[in-house]
Amino acid sequence: MPQSITASPTRKTPIVRRFVVALLPSLFAMAAALPAQAEECTASHRIVISEAQIGHEPGDILGLPAAIADRLERRLAEGGHQVVKVISPTRSRGLEPTMDAFSRHGAPYFLRLVASDLGTEGRPSGIVLLPDRYAPRGGQLAATLDDGAQGARLDAWRIDLSTANGKPFSPEIAADSTRFWESDWGQSLDAAIETVAQNVLDTLECRPLVGRVLSTESRGGGTDLRIDLGRADGLAASDRLIVIEPGVPTDSLGVNLLTRPVMEITAGPVREPINLGEARVTFLGENDATVRYQGTGSVERGDLVQVQ
Repeated sequence: MPQSITASPTRKTPIVRRFVVALLPSLFAMAAALPAQAEECTASHRIVISEAQIGHEPGDILGLPAAIADRLERRLAEGGHQVVKVISPTRSRGLEPTMDAFSRHGAPYFLRLVASDLGTEGRPSGIVLLPDRYAPRGGQLAATLDDGAQGARLDAWRIDLSTANGKPFSPEIAADSTRFWESDWGQSLDAAIETVAQNVLDTLECRPLVGRVLSTESRGGGTDLRIDLGRADGLAASDRLIVIEPGVPTDSLGVNLLTRPVMEITAGPVREPINLGEARVTFLGENDATVRYQGTGSVERGDLVQVQ
């Protein structure tokens, strides 16, 4: 049984934060325990993805990192999700880019791409009578999917590309061209991108929709909360939400501190998240909404909401 979050009418001593903080897995386990119907899995999750990091780019293909991200973006959009930003390749293997994506763009999910061994090693034959010989072209496409709201890695994948003719493209070819993707090696890479996309879609299926409080306003004995979720995210007028005061802070670099027992300087101890109570939708916009919170806890900008 997932551990429940104890509701509290008052907020503990505020912690100095510069970045959005992380939810513990218990919140999502609580939501996952609720019965789900297929028609309820309508969330359009926001995702930030990186262009593919390629240590040694093949010299005969131009713009390959961006082209890989572009094709993956289209497939995720076809699957019903929103790629809100494509960033430059990142070498960071930690949660820093994920936390930054959540704090800057409100995108809980971050997908990091790495491609390796994509070059050709074969060389033309030095003997006139023999045909040129090239080592087969192959490689791997790897991806990690992190959750910035939960502060955790959800999954990681590594897909081997099927080998293809290693003869370099001559002249050089643009990676966003139809001619490249129709080549044997382009089709092999495209199949790996499709596998990554399907893995991401399967992982995000029926995960709870999470957003942030943008502003608060006391009104008629309750509090109106403006949140960064709307119709585009799959939020419905009938949805009920949990308001959460997240208790696990991050430092000024956005580094997740789930494993640190005490914050540095004066920020205070690491705390559990607090379930502040429920809220209902009173206004539903395309990209934002207003929800009425009638609990007694103190809600602040940057607190989280989770659709039940």
